[in-house]
Amino acid sequence: MVRIIFTVIIFFVTLCHAGLLHAIDVLAIKGAEIKPYQEALAGFKSSCGCSVSELPLRSDGQQSFAEQVASSGADAVLAIGIEAVRRVQALKDIPIIYTMVPHTLLGVIPENMSGVSMLISAEKQLDTIIETFPHVKRIGIVYDPQKDASFLKDALRYATSHGITIVAEKAFRPGDVPGLVDGMKDRVDLFWMVPDTTVITPEAVNALLLFSFRNKVPVFSFAPKYVEMGAVAAISVSSFDLGAQAGELARNPELQRKSQSIHVPPSKTVLTINQTVARKIGVKISESSLRKAREVR
Repeated sequence: MVRIIFTVIIFFVTLCHAGLLHAIDVLAIKGAEIKPYQEALAGFKSSCGCSVSELPLRSDGQQSFAEQVASSGADAVLAIGIEAVRRVQALKDIPIIYTMVPHTLLGVIPENMSGVSMLISAEKQLDTIIETFPHVKRIGIVYDPQKDASFLKDALRYATSHGITIVAEKAFRPGDVPGLVDGMKDRVDLFWMVPDTTVITPEAVNALLLFSFRNKVPVFSFAPKYVEMGAVAAISVSSFDLGAQAGELARNPELQRKSQSIHVPPSKTVLTINQTVARKIGVKISESSLRKAREVR
């Protein structure tokens, strides 16, 4: 009996070890010394199960950046923010993990680079809109076709399958936005802001929020700061959570063996709701969304 128990224990220990990887050394590079990047690094350290050291983005040393990475003996590089990603893209012989980067800014992605995008999928955003605003059947979007064509295609497909109509207008420059938004009067039940630098400018945001109040059309956004300004709700990501997800990615055996490049959307999101604005424009928020929201103003 004892022998049987011992055999079972050995079997399970062996099985567990087969799924574990050796602890790796990661060299972290932040695009700037700002709080969100520091939080992302803390999240990464909380989940990667690895040793992490930092390399300044800019160094006055005699070695080149590539030489500093090579001499560090690191097994992988963590790039936090777009500036860090741009700096490490030339490295070819080491796995690179990125986070805190909008996927649309990555450009051509090297084969040795994997990471977690900040962009929440169209499907996830629409699911949140549908749950939060059950009355909505027509959604307005202004987008730049050079940046958001793929995102809009996903949104149209998913919306159609859920009985939602998307009224989409193309903006080729920021000055187009106010007129396109005004043209949606009586055509939409909600306006959906997408993270597009052509569309999201201070002037465009002011015009959109004015349209919202005048026409009692709620705005659904991608950042809590716009909820503070007057949008009714936003779905966003936490810097710590993105870092933690990147840390989990670092443990992936395919990435460590350099046999696969992995790119994933955020697994966790944060819902922010402005109840004060919702009441002022006569919009009812679902109870389920109110329960889920991290912040209700």
